[in-house]
Amino acid sequence: MSERDIQEAEPTLRTRLEEIGAKRWAELAGVLLAWVRWEVWLALGERFVPAPRSIDELNEALRESRAELESEASFQEVMELVELVTGAKVTRTEEDLHYLTLDQPGPEVIRSGTIGTRGLAAWEAPRREPRGMVFYANLPRESGADFVRFQVDRATRSISVEVIDDGWFEVAACLG
Repeated sequence: MSERDIQEAEPTLRTRLEEIGAKRWAELAGVLLAWVRWEVWLALGERFVPAPRSIDELNEALRESRAELESEASFQEVMELVELVTGAKVTRTEEDLHYLTLDQPGPEVIRSGTIGTRGLAAWEAPRREPRGMVFYANLPRESGADFVRFQVDRATRSISVEVIDDGWFEVAACLG
């Protein structure tokens, strides 16, 4: 992703970015993003809204974009866009998957739990298909997270989400 300074934006976009206090912006898969005090904001129509956003709102932004979704680069951009906008953690490699199967203490967040047998059995590396893209992620929800399959339909420019396993959760802990 190539972040840009707001001075590089065309005048109309620059005005919109200045209104929300953004200093940097980028475009992923044709969707505009802005950074305001280290937080990501998503362009929906003529306004910017702070992330995290719902899959429905991400679908709206993706449908409005006119970027091509055929290349490997656009596939990578869609996965990055999903992470930035929804807070999902895409599992790109088997190593990423195994990271979710162990208790992982960290400096500020303790990740605990496991992906169940359904998640381990269903996972495949991200792939492009004739009609779209498929990848797996850990998608936050109110009381934890679900291991899900994202399917992107290139023709409709829409994302569907299927819950594969709801056995993984994340617990924030203040260790100070």
